[in-house]
Amino acid sequence: MPNKKHLRLLSEQQLEKVIRMKFSPFYVKENEEEEEESKNYYHVAQTLRIDRERFFANLAMKNDRRSKTLNVPHYIDHVLFTFQGQFVISDFFKIYYNNFGLEAVAFYDFGKKGLFAIIDRVKFKVFLNEVHKFIQKELEHKTELEYENYVLYIASFKLLQIREIVKFRLDQMQGLVYLSLMNVPLNYRLKTDILKRLFTYLDDKSIVFKFDEPNDRLELNNPTPEILQEIIENFDIIESATNSAFTTVRPGEFNTVTREQGINIVNANEDLPIIGIIDTGISSTSAIAPLLINDRTFTLNGDPFIDTANFQRNGHGTPVAGLATLGKINHLNKLNQDVIADAKALSIKISNSGTGFISEIELVNMLYEVKVKYPQIKIFTLTTCYDRHKTTNETFSDYTFLLDKFAYETDSLIFICTANNNDAINDNSSYDLGYFHSEKTNICTPADSMNNLTVGAAADNIANGPFCGIADGKEFPSLFSRKGNIDLSLIFSRNKSNKNYFKPDVIESGGDLGYYNATSLDYMDDAMIDLISARPEIGLFKDVGTSFSTPLVANIAAKIQKQYPELHPQTIKALIINSASLNKIPFDASVSKLKNRVSGHGYIDNFKSLFSNENSATLILEDNICDDKLKVYPINFPQYLTQTDLGKQRGIVKVTATLCFSFLPLKNNQLSYNPIHIAFSIFKNHEAEDIIKSNVEVDSKLKAGLTWSQNGRYKSKPIPYANTQKLELNVNVSDLVNEENTFKLAVHCLVTDQIIGELPAGYPKEFPFSLVINIEETTRNQTGLLYDEIQVVNNLEVIGDLDADTTIEIDSLDV
Repeated sequence: MPNKKHLRLLSEQQLEKVIRMKFSPFYVKENEEEEEESKNYYHVAQTLRIDRERFFANLAMKNDRRSKTLNVPHYIDHVLFTFQGQFVISDFFKIYYNNFGLEAVAFYDFGKKGLFAIIDRVKFKVFLNEVHKFIQKELEHKTELEYENYVLYIASFKLLQIREIVKFRLDQMQGLVYLSLMNVPLNYRLKTDILKRLFTYLDDKSIVFKFDEPNDRLELNNPTPEILQEIIENFDIIESATNSAFTTVRPGEFNTVTREQGINIVNANEDLPIIGIIDTGISSTSAIAPLLINDRTFTLNGDPFIDTANFQRNGHGTPVAGLATLGKINHLNKLNQDVIADAKALSIKISNSGTGFISEIELVNMLYEVKVKYPQIKIFTLTTCYDRHKTTNETFSDYTFLLDKFAYETDSLIFICTANNNDAINDNSSYDLGYFHSEKTNICTPADSMNNLTVGAAADNIANGPFCGIADGKEFPSLFSRKGNIDLSLIFSRNKSNKNYFKPDVIESGGDLGYYNATSLDYMDDAMIDLISARPEIGLFKDVGTSFSTPLVANIAAKIQKQYPELHPQTIKALIINSASLNKIPFDASVSKLKNRVSGHGYIDNFKSLFSNENSATLILEDNICDDKLKVYPINFPQYLTQTDLGKQRGIVKVTATLCFSFLPLKNNQLSYNPIHIAFSIFKNHEAEDIIKSNVEVDSKLKAGLTWSQNGRYKSKPIPYANTQKLELNVNVSDLVNEENTFKLAVHCLVTDQIIGELPAGYPKEFPFSLVINIEETTRNQTGLLYDEIQVVNNLEVIGDLDADTTIEIDSLDV
């Protein structure tokens, strides 16, 4: 069937109503929604007694270790609390400050842990006395004592010390060290005084450093362990110290050469989308040289047109660029025929070898410089991650924050790999999805980036012939791929979670492991991908990894950009995710809870990302919404769906919808890192005022399980907000008849008030979002009417040039 362009839903014409969003009083109160366990105060008192004794002992040791000769102007001790539930910032921030002398600095574990600076020691002593009275009453049975109720909210506490601040072993430290600075907005002068003295100290010690003032962090170049320890033990403005190497490639002797290869790129002179390849360089003598933007400006380490990474110097950035610019079909054809490129590549070199230490500050600054020089670039690939996996529910790193901020401020989309788990070979003897229960399979920074798109590896190796990997099917995730590190079930009750809060976003072909013998695995040629080498005399070589899944998805994005150049990057993201499916990736019950954390939204359908057809129409809504507002758009279905005998009554249409938006992230608060709640759903043909009523008053739900894509009614103790959400709906004839062929698409927004201090000055008041809705006729004998008829009954327009080429041979690709 012919390819057809996607359709734009004209927001102003289609919009029916905008009202204030408010939840009905019939909704269950949020504190009743959580499962409250009866507290055993005896055990809590035991814990707090131990914590109190350790606090005083550790405080004495910390004071003994301070170097008085450094003349640091202020000392500020910090306490890390674990609470019985989520800390309600809007209610207790001022109380803790005014009554207890504690200023909130940061929150972790989605609000269940909080770091506080002791600003007033006299008030804090009163706080400790209340804790002591609670201990005496519960453990020593001094029933006449009374204590303040706030003590019951605390599960444990401890003094912040060097072992909590330093995220690595000092004796293994090397290269660059990042110091993330405390946020103390109510006592900023104390911080600036200490920081000024720290700068002098670093100069005296001849430590080369960079101060990233907008993002509140320091980059130190090769400090000794002794100097770093002295800094942390004396300058009380360091929240965390990190020293993690980056890696792009696996060590080992593989990369089998296939054969010399010459490539005839027939459209190298066309005006194609440009993809920024953040990697080890792109070889200007390789087969993709005609697609390389002639610009050597952007490098942190060496010539960006030289790529000597990987075993036998086959390169890493070069094969990544080959996949990003040429895509899956060309690689499936072994690049034998005349090759039609989808994009060009700008080399952004950050490493020579693919391993080692990279200045995150310089890297991100360079990306901003790229956008100044090439503002038309929307798409980047980044297949360089930390070599250390994230712990379960670990908060966002400063590096992730910088990339999310960059994506938001520049309207960009970075395609980031999950990183490879190289232990998978030795840890397994067969394909076992249960392996992903292990924390060591978690993603690596910055794959948790929310504004960008994270890609894991599917086992497919882009080859004709039988599948030769170990996975249960080529669409299944490869064992070396990594899973999201967030497990909300460890934080929230069963009734309070967010099914859309996970990484990766999708999985794509990255190759697989093979059987070396009956009991061991290895990298085997038959399961690997043919890739373009940086060495022209070699041509193609074989390799696997999430590094190669990622540029394939960036290639799809470039195809979308070429077809629809005016679309926002978040719309491109939504189109890709909306096309992905988990249907061919069944997980057994024992691992079913890992499905999204391993496979994301699933394996991508390249065609659906790019095109509609006569039986499947993709509608794109790009609009804005303000805090505390609800927008309603009617979606009208053609009359033939209810007036024609379609051969069945149930499941005649399938609706798949994905919402994406980017946001300006907030540091120091994992729960409110994304402070913007935007949610959507599809409802009955009801008025906006009825849609926000509870089911007790008016039941507006089309299906019992079809609710808001995420829940925003927990205001004081919110769930973390996802900025990518997806839902599916199977439509029966009776559904259309009952609603007179019209459903209501509703989108609502709120901005959380669970923020340290308040939203930064100048924080946006209006929030753009992208909503992609695919409506597909699923009748036995498809009519070929849907695409044309749905335009008649809605305010739609075909996107882009009607005469543009829509004959891309993408629908013939079955991989």
